[in-house]
Formats: sequence, structure tokens, C-alpha cells
Amino acid sequence: MCRSKILEFYEKKSVFVTGGTGFIGKVLIEKLLRSTNVATIYVLIRAKKGKNVSTRFEEMFNCALFDRLKNERPDYKSRVIAIVGDCVQEDLGLTPEDREELISKTNIVFHVAASVDFNENIKTAYDINVKGTKVLLDFCKKFKNLMSVVHTSTAYVYCHLDSLDEVIYDHPLHYERAESMLERLSLEEAHRLTPSIVKKWINTYTFTKAMTESMIKEISDGLPIGIFRPAIVTSSYKDPVESWVDSFAAFGFTGFFALALLRVVLYKEGSNIECVPVDLVTSAMIACAWDIPHKDPIPVYNYVSSVDNPTSFTDYLKAFKTGIHRYPSSKAMWTPRLTCTSNSFCYFLFKILFNYTLAILYDFHHIMTAKKPQTLLKVRHLGKVLDSFGFFTNTNWKFTNGNVKRLWDRTNDEDRKLFPFDIRLVKWDTYYSNFLKGIRIYLLKDPLNTLPKARVRMQR
Repeated sequence: MCRSKILEFYEKKSVFVTGGTGFIGKVLIEKLLRSTNVATIYVLIRAKKGKNVSTRFEEMFNCALFDRLKNERPDYKSRVIAIVGDCVQEDLGLTPEDREELISKTNIVFHVAASVDFNENIKTAYDINVKGTKVLLDFCKKFKNLMSVVHTSTAYVYCHLDSLDEVIYDHPLHYERAESMLERLSLEEAHRLTPSIVKKWINTYTFTKAMTESMIKEISDGLPIGIFRPAIVTSSYKDPVESWVDSFAAFGFTGFFALALLRVVLYKEGSNIECVPVDLVTSAMIACAWDIPHKDPIPVYNYVSSVDNPTSFTDYLKAFKTGIHRYPSSKAMWTPRLTCTSNSFCYFLFKILFNYTLAILYDFHHIMTAKKPQTLLKVRHLGKVLDSFGFFTNTNWKFTNGNVKRLWDRTNDEDRKLFPFDIRLVKWDTYYSNFLKGIRIYLLKDPLNTLPKARVRMQR
């Protein structure tokens, strides 16, 4: 039997990961620890929301995602080290000791850290997505044994174009000019001027991600770097556990429908959903790191589903309507109903009638029972999250993905068994049938033993 070429690449190597506590980062770390013999994974973590780095590091492993790893590789903790730092600080804000260890030992880098809030203030989005990447790459240039850097971008960097190739496009605003301009603005001024700055881009996320790619092309200076562009990253297909998800941003807004907090969706007939399961995404990233040292100029990998295995928003809606009866949540405020419309005015009107009116009634009930009214505030926030996805779920693009296909062709049978990233392997009927189950268990923290209670409520 042939040995995996990808496994050989990772054997006894040291890997540095940014964004390791996020949705993609956690799945990536789990896969590397379980399926490869990497010597060490360094995970860059910053203190956040009153939690220190040690606490965040320990909490990262306290979820079902890592259960299989704990059984199969119980020594996993000896191969992963938390590094205190922050991408927006000079030299990542590292201690001198950590800095020297990373410089001398790191072989492979996965840059996953990013601000993924579509509505992030442009100053903050620039600092995290553009400046943070520049700080990291400047640091990577000091590494003595660097073999590969994978920069995680998005398939929607130039979402105002009809077709998107695996190339780095020139950005109309140079990153240095953007920094000079934004430094002079307050957060309020930057927010007010955002439409005139981003122009054709739909939000600050795609705008800064596109700027980052253009910057990488300019400053990479021979670094062995590649750009990985996934579409909408959704719950796992099979590995290490079926339908795992812990992020409302990763199509987890389905959880808002399941809780009946949102009841209206803007829907355009015939729209493809460019969703890619997170376990296939991370396997593709691992393979990209192996492929990058053989490529020049900077390779770009469009990791999408519509080219080879399309699925539609219609498929998703059908699955929701079926799945909500199979896996209703005991935490739902009332019976979930989903109204679909392609008309923007009707969508606005239905939001007021079905989302806000019910939320106000629920808050009134809270006031009458001496509880704090929070439902309307929550529904308005969740509605903004859903609105930001509407453009991406109701627009079709023409992508090319030749580099991803050629990467798959380079792999051998053992590679494909260990790192199955070919999107054609996904059976969407199977995926969608379990999608809501995963939302219920992992995202809403609603165990299956509450199903009888929830089903009784659904029948009222």
C-alpha cells in the first residue's frame, strides 16, 4: 500500500496557527493532531472578554469536536502549545522566548485569524484583516525553516464581479494609502464614510480581504505562500463527527429559525448555495500547505461547490422544513414557521409582522412577569446577521477551481482516504438530512433527550 505523501510532508513538523479558537481553526487543529504526526502545533491566542489565554486554551478542547481525538490520541495535549499574542501587535506581541522558538522551529503556517463580521467597522476590519496579515508575514520572513504558509481568504473577495478566477486581482486602493487615511478617522467618521470607501464591495469584510490578497502579492518577497478561498463554511459532513458546528456565522443562523426568533427569509428562486463542509475545508487546507512549495507564482485555491457539486437554496429550505419536524428544539419560543419571499419590500414588511411584532409581544410578557425584555433587541441583531447573508445566498457566481482539481489529482489513494476534500464526495441529501440535528445538539446545546417534549410543543 502506498504511503500518504501529505503525511510524509507533516511528519515531525512544527505548525503555527492563528485563529485557532475559531470555527475553522478548531477543526483544523483537531485534524492535524488526530491524522498527522506533527511534532508541535503552536496556537496564537489572545485574552478576550475577561478570559485569559490559559482559560481560552482549555475551553477550546471542551467540546464534542475533540472527543474522537481524546480517544484515539490521548497524548494530544503534549503536541499543542498556546502562544500568547495578537496579530495586530508588532511581532504579534510575543515574548522574546516565544518569538525565538517560533523563528527557529516553525515549518508550516496557517493564517486563519480574521474579522468575519460583515458589518465590522472598517478601521477594525482593516487592522485585523490587512494589518494583522502584514504583521504575520513580516514575522514569517524571519523563520529559519519555513516550508509553507496558507493564508485563508474567502471566495467572495471580488463579489461584485460575475466570475471569479484563481488569480490575485489588483485592488483599487493601496493598503498603505488605506492605512494612512483610516488612521486620521475616528470610528464614527470611518463608519459614516464606509460606503464611499468600499464602493462596489458589499461590506467591509470582503473589501479588506481583497485588499489583503493584493498586499500579499506585493510583499510576499519569495515566501512559500498560497491563498485558500473557501465559500460559506458550514457544519461538518462526517469528520470527526457528523454535522458539528459551533458558529452562528457558519450557516448556523438556521438555529435562529429553529428557535423561531426569525421567521422570514429573502429567497431568490434558482440560487445556488456555495456551502462547503468544514471538515472538507480543513482537509483541503492541509493539502494546500503540502502543494504550495511546488508552486510559483502564488497559487490561489477557490474552494467552492457550484462548479462540481452544486446545491441550491431550495434544497436548504426543503431540508429545513423537513428537519424542523424531526428535530424541533425544546428552546423554541414558539412554533417555527419560515416565510420565503423574493420581493425586498415584502421581506421588509414580513420582518415587521412576523419577527418584530412577535418579539414585542414576547417582551411584553416578560415585563408582565418581572423579567428583563431582551427578545426584540436579540431579533434585531439576528436579523442584521441574516440580512448580511442574503446577498451571498441569492447571487450566483461563475467560479473556476482548476488549482483545487489539480491538487486532488496530485494526491494518492492514501491521501484521499485521510484527507477527502473533493467536494464531489458530498451527498447533499445526506448532509441536509442531518444538518438540523447538528444545529440542535452542538449550537443550541439542546440534547436529543428533550425531543419528546419539543415534539409535543410543535403539535400545539
